[in-house]
Amino acid sequence: MSSRRTGRQLLIATLVGVLVGGGLMVLTPAGAEVSSAVATNWKKIWKQELQPQADKRYYTKKKSDKRYYTKSKSNERYYAKWDSDAKYALKGSSYTKAESDGKYLPKQALIRGQYAAIGTGAMGARVGDNITFGVTLSAAPGVNYLNAGAAPTANCPGTAAAPNAAAGQLCLYEVSNTNAAVRTIVNAGTGAAGASVFGAIVHVTGTAAGETVVFGTWALRPAAIVSAP
Repeated sequence: MSSRRTGRQLLIATLVGVLVGGGLMVLTPAGAEVSSAVATNWKKIWKQELQPQADKRYYTKKKSDKRYYTKSKSNERYYAKWDSDAKYALKGSSYTKAESDGKYLPKQALIRGQYAAIGTGAMGARVGDNITFGVTLSAAPGVNYLNAGAAPTANCPGTAAAPNAAAGQLCLYEVSNTNAAVRTIVNAGTGAAGASVFGAIVHVTGTAAGETVVFGTWALRPAAIVSAP
């Protein structure tokens, strides 16, 4: 009986030794690896992987100073809103947007284009070209035709190279003509002299049989536009 117990105790002691020894063999290398990582690897990870990303995300102090003003420097360089109001608007040396809108009309847009009336026919035959404004006006403009070489007028203060028009006026600046007599601006909608709210037609009568040629530039400054494309 005692020999059996001694054998069993010896077997159990051997198994416990193997298990404990094996556990130590597993735990000891892992512990050493963790300790080594804490001592060295995290420094490398920070320097090689984390720090470059952090540097991209933030400005250095030198870059920040170059890019931004401090509050005190901003105050030295710029007026605060109340300072501007006190210096300008409230002293009558400038207008606020609301005051300007109430005092002045908006500047009218200038529309420009060119025309060429060319054709061949008997004496007195008419040739023409169409002028389209590209917008719908609130009212038909006044029409003005300046022959080649004519001086600018109050309604048409520009030139053929730089056509211009006063508010509510259509100005045609002739550049050159051949075999041309009477020039007429016609409302295509009614056939009467003048322009429509959409455009106009240039009619030129030939002085003799043959080719008639007239070309130039035009400018329109609408008093008001109802619609635009």
